[in-house]
Amino acid sequence: MNSSMQVKPIDDLTSHATGIEAIPALLKLLLLGNCEIERSEFRSADEVFAELDQENTR
Repeated sequence: MNSSMQVKPIDDLTSHATGIEAIPALLKLLLLGNCEIERSEFRSADEVFAELDQENTR
């Protein structure tokens, strides 16, 4: 982990969020992403950017 990154409690997010109603959706996205990572169902950033580059050159 990057030394400048810190894990902060969820209360910190909710206290500074302007769109409180969107927080459950964001948490769900994070949970789904973590589950996909645990199941090794992900692609590297290099693969994703290479695919985007190919689509932009069409």
